[in-house]
Amino acid sequence: MRFRPAMMLLASAGGSGVRVIAKLAQADEDTVREAIHRVNEIGLACLDPG
Repeated sequence: MRFRPAMMLLASAGGSGVRVIAKLAQADEDTVREAIHRVNEIGLACLDPG
């Protein structure tokens, strides 16, 4: 599992907004949105590195 995307998704599930998550993960807001959209499209399998 990749830590950074998992952290973003956990924060999102906890109700945090994109701006807060981006600061927490030290990532761009678009990167956070992409991670959330990927999970919505294919589920948690997107966290599998293999």
